[in-house]
Amino acid sequence: MNRITAKKPHAGIRRTRVGVMAVLAVAAMALSACTGGGTATSGDSGSEITLALGEEPRSLASWNAYSNDGHPILRNVGEALLNRDPDSNELVPELALSWEQVDDLNWQFTLREGVKFQDGTDFNAEAAADALNYVLDPENAFPMRTFLGPNVTASAVDEFTLNVATESTDPILPTRLYFVTIPSPTQIEEDPEAYETHPIGTGPYQFVSWERGQNIVLEAYPDWWGIDSDDANGAQNVTKATYVFRPETEVRSSMVSTGEADFANRLTSDQCEQAPKCEATPTVETIILRLDTPNPTLADHRIREAIALSFDKSQIMNDIGGGGETRGQIVGPGATGYADLEPYPYDIEKAKSLVEEAAADGIDVTVPLHVNARDGYILRANEMVQVIAEGLKAIGLTGATSGVFETAAFEEQWTIGYPNIPADRGLIGLQQHGNELMDYSGSINGYYSCEGQTSAYCDPTLETMYAEATTASGDDRQEKLAAIAEYVYETIPVVPIGQPSFNFGMAESIDWTPRTDGLILLKEMTLSDAS
Repeated sequence: MNRITAKKPHAGIRRTRVGVMAVLAVAAMALSACTGGGTATSGDSGSEITLALGEEPRSLASWNAYSNDGHPILRNVGEALLNRDPDSNELVPELALSWEQVDDLNWQFTLREGVKFQDGTDFNAEAAADALNYVLDPENAFPMRTFLGPNVTASAVDEFTLNVATESTDPILPTRLYFVTIPSPTQIEEDPEAYETHPIGTGPYQFVSWERGQNIVLEAYPDWWGIDSDDANGAQNVTKATYVFRPETEVRSSMVSTGEADFANRLTSDQCEQAPKCEATPTVETIILRLDTPNPTLADHRIREAIALSFDKSQIMNDIGGGGETRGQIVGPGATGYADLEPYPYDIEKAKSLVEEAAADGIDVTVPLHVNARDGYILRANEMVQVIAEGLKAIGLTGATSGVFETAAFEEQWTIGYPNIPADRGLIGLQQHGNELMDYSGSINGYYSCEGQTSAYCDPTLETMYAEATTASGDDRQEKLAAIAEYVYETIPVVPIGQPSFNFGMAESIDWTPRTDGLILLKEMTLSDAS
């Protein structure tokens, strides 16, 4: 089997400006700060920053490090076996120095030595195995698990060699593990309740406090292994970070413009340009509309097609949102399995005809249908769901309503899984799905499979197609995954809308270029003396 030893990044600061409309097939372009250590002292001007984010984390447990509400904090406290080089998008070492597939079902990772968790305990293969087995245990059913393929079992081969066995062949396991930060197994064993609220990892920043509804504070971890390593991919130029949560884009924009905050995410392009400094990037995120197919009305293919035709995707992306590319698939052209499908057109007359035809056959088109989104996540989600709901009413789905809900309440409904969806719920959920795996299999598992925690769809034909695709590699994998994309394009359990651009407003003193995978890593920020 092939052994993979990732290349070390170039030394020094690398900057590449990413254009808003750049094609996602190219490698992610982002800033990687100085590769050596070097901590700014607490007295340095500008070493403490305030970041205004659109939403507060639902949890600070490591399982939430994959999500947009969790990763801005958790990917700074915790680290994964692997990260991505922001220039090439290739996997690079983080807690693992190299990795090797030893047979069809086993991968081995050589781990970094001399690393300590922020509770003072040692990081080694046994600790990594205990942490991974806990986070990825199907019985725990953490939401992260739904995107991570076959079940895995981790074990220590020796002190710094970790084996990860997969239940079935998984050619992209290292890419999946890029999602998974390693929490302290000591904390999980001795104080499991604190796992959800007091994160302990190996990263460059340690948790200080969380005042719910107010802020989260991180400070530079003085014993971070990266301080003395030439492959840390960053430095602790920021010594203290205070995260505040403001769901209104106008408020976040104003905070940066007035100097109340040094950094704000998810702004409109106009708001971003008004900030002292603006950075933008295309993303691996796709805005989607997921339909409750257990609902008798939404189970009818004509109704689903009518919904797909009932609103203008470009209006959603560019007139209401912050700009981006409309898509006909839940992933973009950088992902294996991309099929280059046209976005569903805006055709209100055909949509009306389909609803009328379904009604004539006895489908109840007056039932409540709820176009909902979660607050602070998708830019101007409240306006988007209102426009979509009005479009549904215009084609004859008269029971359509719209609403925006706090993250925890929305996620509770979003992640109950297909078998648990009440037939009368009628949720038409507006959500943003990220495919950081750059492989369509993760999206299929999450949104189209019978067992997917975020799926509202179950189709035996698709299950067979998916089982055959997951063990394939190379051109065969691309062909099989693209065939699934074409299949769900016809069956329409999900309406892809488009891939947004992310816009970040910043103080002049911050030097940072966003990553296409969306991670906001403090170690990649450098600070000038400007304030």
